[in-house]
Amino acid sequence: MLGASVTREALSQGYHVKAQILPGSSTKVLDGLAIEIVEGNILDTSFLESAMAGCQYVINIAALTTIWPRRLESLFAVNLKGVQNIATLAQRYGYQRMVQIGTANSFNHGSKAAPGDENQPYTGDQFKMDYMDSKYEAQCHLLQMHQKHDFPVVILNPTFMIGPFDSGPTSGRMLLELYKNKLPGYAGGGKNFVYSKDVAVATVNALKMGRVGQCYIVGNENLYFKEMFQKAAQVFGQPFKIKQFPGFAINLVGAINSIIARLTGKTPQLSYSMAKMASVKQFYSPAKARTELQLPSTPIEVAIADCIGWYKENGYLPSNNS
Repeated sequence: MLGASVTREALSQGYHVKAQILPGSSTKVLDGLAIEIVEGNILDTSFLESAMAGCQYVINIAALTTIWPRRLESLFAVNLKGVQNIATLAQRYGYQRMVQIGTANSFNHGSKAAPGDENQPYTGDQFKMDYMDSKYEAQCHLLQMHQKHDFPVVILNPTFMIGPFDSGPTSGRMLLELYKNKLPGYAGGGKNFVYSKDVAVATVNALKMGRVGQCYIVGNENLYFKEMFQKAAQVFGQPFKIKQFPGFAINLVGAINSIIARLTGKTPQLSYSMAKMASVKQFYSPAKARTELQLPSTPIEVAIADCIGWYKENGYLPSNNS
């Protein structure tokens, strides 16, 4: 989702783009773009040595985002070792800058009145998820490289992204369920939501803007899930019917699902860790990125409309909601 938008933004800003994808992956969201595509894996250092030679900048978006099972060795392989591989070569080749896509979860969240920012400590270890821990460790590694070797890295920490090209689907799955009237309800928590195209603008801007050795929370609107789904229903032209589930009920369902998943080996729609996170108010301030990276602040309604429009155009939904 983000890579497709970053590629388009980089082209619009006049960069020549080489895009790395995993062997055999679909290139549909990149078809027709004037770019060079190379197939390879960031865990393959010989591939990286060849693919990264001759470039001036690198933007690393590659990551595993699996949150079930919570503990998975491959998460650290890709999200930490892969990042180390890229950074080592970027330093060896004298790259002008590396932009790493991290996660806002690397900083503690706050309330709407006092949202979390880049000065907050990491508290994600409480969720015991290798995804969060691996992304945070990669961030620490890159910042240490900057401190010890003056490595020119800038880290962007997006919040919850909504937008087109979400071929998973991943973050837009809940919008699909709401659109189809299949979303059973919502939790009492909330998130900071941001348009993925705005994240792409800030990402490409970070090649020249911002300060090396710094992190930037890239977000926009702090919304409770109720507020987010109300906005989405309005964009869809649907009545807002879904109800809030009590926290204890969500946690109970998540716990039962996790037990079943361990027994069957099937990924649960809602695990206990997911249930716990759904009740957390994960609110952040994007003020630093707005000031230093010229991060746009597109209304989330635009992001929702773009996301659902892309789903319709690409066969995830009927073209009309009948």
